[in-house]
Amino acid sequence: MATGKGAAVPPLWPVEARLAALLPDLLVFRKPRGSEHELATAQGVLLGVHVTGFTALMDRFSLSCKSEHDMDTLAHIFSYYISDIVERLSAGRISQVIVGDEQRQYLLVTGRDVDGVQLAQRLAQANEIVLSWNCWKLCEQYMFEVEIMREDEAVKLRDMRIIDPFDFDEHFYKCLDYLPRYRTSADTLRTALELDPDSALEQTLRKHIMKNLLKKIDEGQPMEYISEFRTVTMVLVSLEFHKTAWMLHLCHLIQEAALYISTVIEKGGGQLSRIFMSETGCMFLCVFGLPGDKKPDECAHALESSFSIFSFCWENLTETKLVSISITSGPVFCGMVGAVARHEYTVIGPKKLPEKMMKNISNPGKMYEYLGHRRCIMFGKRHLARERNKNHSLLDREKELEAFRMAQQGSLHQKKGQAVLYEGEKGYGKSQLLAEINFLAQKEGHRVLPLKLKEADSKQCFYAIQTLMAIFFEIDMCPAYYRQERLHKQLHGMVEEPLHCLFNDLFFVKFPLSFRVSHMDDLTRQKKVKACFFQVLQKAMRETPLIFLIDEAQYMDAASWEFLGTLLSSVPIIMVMTLTPTFTLCGWAQHFLQSPQAIFVPISKLATTSLLRMACWELGVVSIPQELQIYLLRRCFGNPLYCEVLCQDLLSKNILLFHDLQKEEEEENSKWETLSANAMKSTMYSISPASSEDQELYVCTVKDDVNLDTVLLPPLLKGRSLEDLNKSQDLPAEPILMPSSIEIIEQTKEERKSDAGSPLRLQEELSLPQTEVLEFGVPLLQEAAWELWPKAQQTALHLECAWFLRDLACRCGSCHGGDFVPFHRFAICSTKSSSGTSRFCSYKDTGSILTQVITDKLQLPSPQDSFQFQTKSPRSQEAFTREHCRTEEEFLDQVNRKLAQTSPEKDMLTTKPCHCKEVLKLVLSPLTQHCLVIGETTCAFYYLLEAAAASLDLSDNYMAFLYLRKASSLLGQPSAFSFFKKHKVKISQFEEATFCCLRSEVCFNMGQITLAKKLARQALRLLKRNFPWTWFGVIFQTFLEKCWRSCSLSQPPDNPSENKKKLAILQQQVQCLSLLWQLYNLEATASSRRFAYLATLMQENSAKESASEAQVVSTYVALSQFSQNMGDKEKWLHCEQMAIQKNSLCWFSREGLLATAQLMQALAYTKLCLGHLDFSIRLGFQAREICRHLKKPALENLVLSVLFRSAFLKKKFDLCVHVLESQWALIAQGHDVLGLACFYSACLDLLLYGKGWLCRPFGECLHFIQHYEHSCILNSQSNVMLGVHSSLAMWFAQDSQWKLFEHHFSKARQLVKRTNASLFGSHGFVRFLECHVLMLQKMPEGVFAHTPSETPRQTLKAMS
Repeated sequence: MATGKGAAVPPLWPVEARLAALLPDLLVFRKPRGSEHELATAQGVLLGVHVTGFTALMDRFSLSCKSEHDMDTLAHIFSYYISDIVERLSAGRISQVIVGDEQRQYLLVTGRDVDGVQLAQRLAQANEIVLSWNCWKLCEQYMFEVEIMREDEAVKLRDMRIIDPFDFDEHFYKCLDYLPRYRTSADTLRTALELDPDSALEQTLRKHIMKNLLKKIDEGQPMEYISEFRTVTMVLVSLEFHKTAWMLHLCHLIQEAALYISTVIEKGGGQLSRIFMSETGCMFLCVFGLPGDKKPDECAHALESSFSIFSFCWENLTETKLVSISITSGPVFCGMVGAVARHEYTVIGPKKLPEKMMKNISNPGKMYEYLGHRRCIMFGKRHLARERNKNHSLLDREKELEAFRMAQQGSLHQKKGQAVLYEGEKGYGKSQLLAEINFLAQKEGHRVLPLKLKEADSKQCFYAIQTLMAIFFEIDMCPAYYRQERLHKQLHGMVEEPLHCLFNDLFFVKFPLSFRVSHMDDLTRQKKVKACFFQVLQKAMRETPLIFLIDEAQYMDAASWEFLGTLLSSVPIIMVMTLTPTFTLCGWAQHFLQSPQAIFVPISKLATTSLLRMACWELGVVSIPQELQIYLLRRCFGNPLYCEVLCQDLLSKNILLFHDLQKEEEEENSKWETLSANAMKSTMYSISPASSEDQELYVCTVKDDVNLDTVLLPPLLKGRSLEDLNKSQDLPAEPILMPSSIEIIEQTKEERKSDAGSPLRLQEELSLPQTEVLEFGVPLLQEAAWELWPKAQQTALHLECAWFLRDLACRCGSCHGGDFVPFHRFAICSTKSSSGTSRFCSYKDTGSILTQVITDKLQLPSPQDSFQFQTKSPRSQEAFTREHCRTEEEFLDQVNRKLAQTSPEKDMLTTKPCHCKEVLKLVLSPLTQHCLVIGETTCAFYYLLEAAAASLDLSDNYMAFLYLRKASSLLGQPSAFSFFKKHKVKISQFEEATFCCLRSEVCFNMGQITLAKKLARQALRLLKRNFPWTWFGVIFQTFLEKCWRSCSLSQPPDNPSENKKKLAILQQQVQCLSLLWQLYNLEATASSRRFAYLATLMQENSAKESASEAQVVSTYVALSQFSQNMGDKEKWLHCEQMAIQKNSLCWFSREGLLATAQLMQALAYTKLCLGHLDFSIRLGFQAREICRHLKKPALENLVLSVLFRSAFLKKKFDLCVHVLESQWALIAQGHDVLGLACFYSACLDLLLYGKGWLCRPFGECLHFIQHYEHSCILNSQSNVMLGVHSSLAMWFAQDSQWKLFEHHFSKARQLVKRTNASLFGSHGFVRFLECHVLMLQKMPEGVFAHTPSETPRQTLKAMS
């Protein structure tokens, strides 16, 4: 044993020392003998220590293990675990013998004292010391107090009689006198670890260690790499001998059994792990599925090996009283347990031993007892691997089903046999497809004969046809005594009675042997049987169409393939088969596939949308969160089986929460921590909810404390991936891909020069649809390999990835680089240093080939251009300043000229698209995970804010919420008292303000108005820009903003770093104030208008202080929109003119282009309101071009809404349909519920007034409103919902459905007072007035008798 720490084996240890650490000194210092099987006997003491609780501990761990880091914890626990201990002592003559061959040997300790220790084990309880009777006789009995448990068998130690003070050191040194190979002063007690190199000794020791462990030692792998959690199959062979057998004879029997068992087990892909003696005999522990030995169908191999071992031991080993074999399969811990100087490779699992040894297991699973083996081989029974799902249709298999329908038509019209062969990987849904075909065929009146084959069936000649014909004659499921009678009835009239005896051996019946058959040789009989089968099938086909369904046809024997090939050409039968491509088919199978009547159909991966729909069905929800979608898509690889197993695994681990959709959301939610359900409900559903009102609808979310990236693979999928991993070890070495899905190929500059003509092995694209080319080629291989790594090595690799990715964490080159949170890294740095918050918040060029290629792929800026937002010289800026536009026409002409100048030399809008979406998915998102793993929580918080800002920039509100929720967990739970608030992560005040601002924007997009206001105010307070709470504060602050602040704008400091820091603060102030005026603008009260006006005024002053032309233009656009909503036409048009004049310098940055697009959208709406529809359409199309270039879907959606209104009023309905189709494509990408409401509102307008033009049917529009009208997002958007409900009321009024008209008109009446004069508010009010007119003209009297009437004057007053 080692003296202290359980650290890793030092890398400088020689191989001999690593081997010696795995073996006892009894083997290391053993003197070689002439005969390996010689029985050596000596006097000694045998100590048996039983540490209880390992199995129960493993049982609990298998249920609670959720991440790969738990494996390192488990290995540490097993090495240091101490629980209730049972000690057994025995003394006397101890025998040892080594059994095995030259390849593998096992040390066996036997004798009377071994039996004594095992007897003491049965008698002992926890925390007791039991001595065998012989050991007790040899002790100095006066020193001990004992209790005799059984006379002449065992005693239990009660106490020690110590008269003098006990000196432990003296006692310890006395013990060491009997242990000459242990030291007292060295760091390592065992001298076995310091032996001189000896090749002969090494070869001897290697025989006692399993080959998979030897391979890892030869490769120099550290001890930590060897422990893992995997699914294995274990076989425990127990031999009980007669008590009269001689010891030497028993050793020879054990030797013979060990050699046979080892040979049989290794052929099946297993290893003989241990041999140990029991009270009545010997036990052999065999393990299938250890590292390097993982094979498909290991359970089948274990069963076959067990039967072979059972037969051999029972028939060939004399003196054997009983042979019993136990088999179990499940997840186990495989790895090192013990100290550095002495440890062992062991297997610990909750299902290791038979039921009688599993008393501590809470749920051992279903148990089966083997009762015997049939001497005759029976035919199989009708069977398909999967049953058809009655609740869900088959997903994404229309082409495959069409091939079957074509085969049906071909067989019907051409009167020839047709075969359809579906080939696909395991888990692709071949069996499910057969189940669907089985259902469709039986529904159409066909007779179907289904059969699923197994690997063992390929070894039985004619087995497939034998079983199919047994199913055809309906004798496969009838009792044996009735089989002959049933077969006779089936053959009557089709086959001559003297030929019935031909089927005796085939169907296990006993027809009398006829004279005619008795004179046939074997070949003639076989031909006659086949001829009879052809005759029977031809006659059956005349009555009912016949279909053979054969699952796993690659396991079909050659004789059956030959028969089916002949049958296909002579009988108009339909055959449907499935194949797995990894198997090599026999010659007759190849000939069958080449037949012109055979159709070969490859089964492809399941499409992404279909896979997500399947996941929703498996989980019983209508939608799943985006992080769960990413988790499933990364691990499923389009495989339906993987999706099913992963969903079941998530349910079993209880890491998902389910929320009822019918339960109306709270109108206001004051806590950020409870918004997960609302965030999920605010997204579009993955599958369409059922129309039934009684059915409960749910969505699911992931628990806050769960990181899906670290969830372990389910045992089934890990087993398959380990099989692939074993196969890959025999292939040439390939570059290992990093966890961030980026293949790093390091080359020096000298290598680049010498290999200038060689292509770089970075596969083609980095875009999301092709990410599989940047990952392992085999599904789940990366996850399985990653789980095998120890935590320390995983952390080191995460650190390396973080160092690489930090240089790519910025906006793309089309956006001129920079942070997603403007000037983020400058705001959190000190005055003296502006390199970043820590070692990961910097940007520099590493000079590697990969950096250059990734930079090109992601369109990243060069380092020197990272933060140059305005690259034009002052002379160029002055030239543009002279180009002030006075009218909207001049402004549009100027924009057209700028868009036409696409050359990079002129530095105008280029044709390069934005790649910030790829930066977010491939850089920022992995970088946050890397930083969390390596413990850089401050950096993780920094990049989580960047990722959230990037998601909002890309209009992905849910992912922004997800990143901010992770950031919240880093900070910890907030305190109820602000002065007690202390975050777990140290962050700057600017980052805290940014955190509040981003959360406010997310809440605004989710319809959580009150919480959004609260967070925006909190952010402004942290930014030293307080926003008042009372009406008096509003009046006073408005006076200050008009008079004092506008006159005292400070000059920017001379220090560039301080200037950027101040710009960062001003940018966040502008953002918060912009949110505030939009939030207050949603309310139509006078108080809210005052708050909104103050927010716009403060935004204008902050924008002017920042000296950013883009900010000033955006602010003037916001002021014009606010003034227009308030009905102040003069200020509305004045702000637009100011924005046009200030827009001249906005062509030198991404922010400037965005401000230009916002201005053009505002102008398009202005022209729409003023009746200049053609000009509005022109402005809208130009604004859309810029939005598409900038990839701003939210703004583009608003532009398309204006375009639709202009085209609609011009009665250009074809253009309306085109705009709506573009809008649908945009909304479907972003899962935007509010955008959908606007879209369906426009579709309703087209249905009402489009003169036959249709984009979406009315039922779809109504279905959407019914399922989403209670969403907090739509409840906060009164303008949009007024138009929706008014249009629905119009539709039902035209159809004279006055009850439904009343329902929607009442909802519209409740919304009308909360609207303003915005685009959607004006449209909604117009529709509402039309409803009033239609109600007065056509509605029958008495329909609204119970509803308070509203005069036209009251309606018009609400409009004002």
